[in-house]
Amino acid sequence: MKSRHIPFPVIDLYVTGQCNFRCPYCFGEDVSKGDIDKATFARVVEFANHCNSSIGFTGGEPLLHEDFRDLVKVATSKDVPIILRTNGMLIDEYLDVIGMFEWVGISIDGASESVVKKMRPSAPKYKYVEAEKWKKPIDNIRLINKHHPQVKVLLASLVSSFNSSSLLKLARDIQENDLSIDKWKLYQFTRNNFRSLTSSSKFETSSEFISEVCESLQKVYHGKIVNKVGDGNCLLVDTNGSVRVNDALIGNVFDDMILLEKKIRQLDMFNKISVNKIHTYNVE
Repeated sequence: MKSRHIPFPVIDLYVTGQCNFRCPYCFGEDVSKGDIDKATFARVVEFANHCNSSIGFTGGEPLLHEDFRDLVKVATSKDVPIILRTNGMLIDEYLDVIGMFEWVGISIDGASESVVKKMRPSAPKYKYVEAEKWKKPIDNIRLINKHHPQVKVLLASLVSSFNSSSLLKLARDIQENDLSIDKWKLYQFTRNNFRSLTSSSKFETSSEFISEVCESLQKVYHGKIVNKVGDGNCLLVDTNGSVRVNDALIGNVFDDMILLEKKIRQLDMFNKISVNKIHTYNVE
């Protein structure tokens, strides 16, 4: 199969480096990067349109971008499908635009105070009660189900040795609350920045262990569990428009779009990136 015929993958857009959490395993949050500006965002939308791609809002916490609503409206005005990846704490404040997303991915790593205290400490200016860190996102899933039932929900969880039983509790809590989720993606910890390097002893686990957790959750959510093991392979656009795959710089969205698309499609891992996204966001 020629790469030209493979669907162009979702463009993961680093909307902001701000975050209301300081998760020790995180490789995304970086306050030094600030927010993407409107001109760069408009160019990303243009490039996504050119490639017939979706844009995944990521970060940091995308809902902390001061012009979040404007970004959403710019993308939808150009008929570019959009996906949101969030920790779920602020969704209720943005229900007016949440319905414009095809998918909302919400990160929850367990349903106990001891787990979230280890995995999801609050950023300095945010003073969340520990229980609120999983109960608030669950409440917000309920709001999405109620007000925007057409929006598909992706639950995302990092699997470690000390939160596996809490993930099973989370599964039961979601069922007992009669919440609708379309996919649940489980991640293996990877060491790819200074913070995660110092946290490796806490979060590293084997792919076999994750497979066991996957099988346990499949019994509750048959056919909805997605297992993501090993290094991430995403097409990421930074706040300055730089286009990267992992640490490799490919170009910038302000480059010639035809040449940039060609360069991306010629990457050895292009097929793998595309298949990974299809596996995540397609619903049978």
